[in-house]
Amino acid sequence: MFKRLESDRTPARGLPSGGWPSLARFTCLVLLLAVAALDAWAAAPGATFYVSTEGSDAWTGRLPAPNRDHTDGPFASVSRARDAIRALKAGPGPSGPLTVQIRGGQYFLERPLSFGVEDSGTAQGPVSYEAYRGEHPEFIGGRRLVPPASSPGAPVVFSLPETGAGPWAFRSLFVDGRREVRARYPNVEAADPRKAFLYVKPAPDQLSFGVSVGGIHHPGDWLEYRVQVPADGDYLLWLHYGALNAPYGVTAMDGRTWVQVDGQRTFPLGDLADTGGWSPARWAKAARIRLSAGTHLLRWQNQKGGGLVLDALVLCDDAAWMPQGTMTAAPEKGHRVVLPARAFARSHGRQITVNGAGSGPRNAIWCARDEVHPAWLEAPDAEVHVFQSGDSRAFSEILSIRGYDPAEGRLLLGGPEAHSALNPGDRYYIENVKEELDAPGEWFLDARARSLTYLPRSSFSARSEVIVPMTTRLIQVEGGRSAETPVHHLRFSGLTFRDTDWVRGGASAGYGMGDDGAILFANAEACAVEDCRFLNLGAYAVCLDQGRRNTVRGCDVAHAGGGGVLIRGGRDNQITDNHLHHLGEAYQHVGGIVLEGVGASGNDVSHNAIHDTSRYGISLKEPGEKNVIAFNRIQNTNLETYDSGGIEVTQHDRAFRSGSAIRNNLVADTIGFSSIFGEPIYMSWGIYLDSFASGYEVSGNVVCRTWNGGVMLQGGKENRVTNNVFVDGQVSQGTIANYQGQSSGLKVNANILAFSSPEAVAFDTGTLGPGVLQMDRNLYFPPGGVPPVFTSPGAERFSEWQGLGRDAASLVADPRFRMAKGDDYALRPGSPAFRLGFKALPLDQVGPRTRACTCSIRPAGPAFWGTPRPSLKRLAKNTRD
Repeated sequence: MFKRLESDRTPARGLPSGGWPSLARFTCLVLLLAVAALDAWAAAPGATFYVSTEGSDAWTGRLPAPNRDHTDGPFASVSRARDAIRALKAGPGPSGPLTVQIRGGQYFLERPLSFGVEDSGTAQGPVSYEAYRGEHPEFIGGRRLVPPASSPGAPVVFSLPETGAGPWAFRSLFVDGRREVRARYPNVEAADPRKAFLYVKPAPDQLSFGVSVGGIHHPGDWLEYRVQVPADGDYLLWLHYGALNAPYGVTAMDGRTWVQVDGQRTFPLGDLADTGGWSPARWAKAARIRLSAGTHLLRWQNQKGGGLVLDALVLCDDAAWMPQGTMTAAPEKGHRVVLPARAFARSHGRQITVNGAGSGPRNAIWCARDEVHPAWLEAPDAEVHVFQSGDSRAFSEILSIRGYDPAEGRLLLGGPEAHSALNPGDRYYIENVKEELDAPGEWFLDARARSLTYLPRSSFSARSEVIVPMTTRLIQVEGGRSAETPVHHLRFSGLTFRDTDWVRGGASAGYGMGDDGAILFANAEACAVEDCRFLNLGAYAVCLDQGRRNTVRGCDVAHAGGGGVLIRGGRDNQITDNHLHHLGEAYQHVGGIVLEGVGASGNDVSHNAIHDTSRYGISLKEPGEKNVIAFNRIQNTNLETYDSGGIEVTQHDRAFRSGSAIRNNLVADTIGFSSIFGEPIYMSWGIYLDSFASGYEVSGNVVCRTWNGGVMLQGGKENRVTNNVFVDGQVSQGTIANYQGQSSGLKVNANILAFSSPEAVAFDTGTLGPGVLQMDRNLYFPPGGVPPVFTSPGAERFSEWQGLGRDAASLVADPRFRMAKGDDYALRPGSPAFRLGFKALPLDQVGPRTRACTCSIRPAGPAFWGTPRPSLKRLAKNTRD
């Protein structure tokens, strides 16, 4: 170029044709060329800056690598590249895309990178921060510690430097890419995490009312109790119960149930008048039983049918004693034996449920004296993590220790999260006590001494990566206060974000879904996170707070303390093609993808793979309208929480109609695990329309291996459930509750319901009056090919169910599943379901299209409930050629 200009004989425009020395003329030409080059660069369609761990913020950032003399090259930080783009945009600026290419390497952040309205791009010229081609830059939310010299297997003690921002307070530690465990008791059990807990003991003489046993209304249902009788005598048997049988012609349950003693003598039960409701509200003096001192086996049994909900049974040999409400003082003379109804040793019944909040205190639990370690009481920051069975089983509480009463064995607790009843049997563990540092992988932070003690795993070495997180957030994008001033057209692509911390509050306290992410967008429009990887996070990966038309595509999220993507009031966003797994490692009340708030409308959640979560796969909390949940694969959800769903909707507005669709998803292994009084319990549905969720289309889904069934319709209106496959609900295949009598216009048509448990039913329903349900053209495939059974008032047999105008054209037949692999419930040609109007499902389109899940997923259902029953093999055998 210089040679061409130098040989050009034509004077440059604006220069004299002669009179200047040739050197001066040449210098002027060079300067003009430089200015012209800069102008041309600025006016180009786009511009690119580079960032590298080998760069310098004093350089121009326009070279991908340092030049030969190290006088120019890439920037060292993204913040410097951001500022360079701001400066460029402040001038004439390029009209095309502005790109920051980030070279491979590790970029440590102790506070989030911030972007505002001034960092926006345009539709024609978006601003992108992306990985340099073929390289993998990582943004790490903390500091790396260098392991000190130590003996193999001995505790490694790190001396922490001053932070310059107060004491160290991290709740997470990452070693060689693994989230390690704060010193705790009992230790984590890798083989079965359910065993890693202590269980609250009953208080002395605590009766523990409030947890009742229901679903025992079938002839032949029974509950069996072992009871220690203190002395020979005639004992009155008192029952605390509720009953609502009058609408079905049974005004009292007298003589319809009995108690059998030691498999021999039977005593019919009386004084069981209808109470007008199912909540236990009345004491019945049901029978007089002669008992000898010693251990006896008492079996309560339903002989003739009709409903009872039992709360407690009391035996007392003082004829003058009477219980009063739930306060049952000991008799002045004689003996009293209390049997909480939920304390049965064995049971039989296809619909038995244990429900209720209990009546324990909110600020104390009782422990066996040998369970309380003195170090707990001395540790200044010890935490008690309680999975309470009281007000909810959706989250755990983190409480502090306020003291211990050794006379009663009562551990006194407190803190801002102490707002749920704590009951005998609730599972809990103690964390952050140095004396409990006894298992490889555990650690303890002494913030006052600035000392971190880590008990290494066998793989630990001087080269191990040890990360202490310093921030909960890595990228913060904030628009203006007005919805009209969003950040827009800002894009992050191909980057890895990892190792952030979590804090108390948010989703750890009550029903909050959280409010933070490794990337937080507040009032953003047309922004994107694409092909990024998120690992070992404290909260969600991406939080979209308000805003619209944003995209999260092709990302992988693993081992997050929260969930995957949280949309808070945002509309018209697209969350697609992502792989989200192992979520809820800090907070339990989270989801793989969550849409929250009435402003969350028009969102597209599709083609994602979500698995292994503490709670939801996808959750819609009081959402807006016209959301689409489609072609997602969801498996192994609700592994730590109860009363939940793989895909869940909560809607309290009784008048709102969503117009949203849940279609063509695969939902497998929805567990719903919790415990009541030390016993495991389960409650979950694959697709759960909770409260008054209305106006939903549920179609084309495959739901398999759930506890309570494939679908729950709680109290909503005008929901349509069509063309779905529901397989192997352990209790039922679906529930239609008609909660508070609010349901109407429900349609359940052309579905397949195939199940293997001989104790499972087709549908469990509340009272269904006129106009509640239209149901027909369904195909049922229960074990043995016999007609299905329902648990519906007045209609348990299939003939009774049909006699009420339901399922008149439905069939009981083998649907002829293809079962080529895994959960392939496609139908073979000739399936009788096609004659009922069932349409083939596009199962090959379920899940991510580019970010495919390659994890080896072990189905959680059999792991929680036991090995597959022989009848499961029947299902596979009968449907294969």
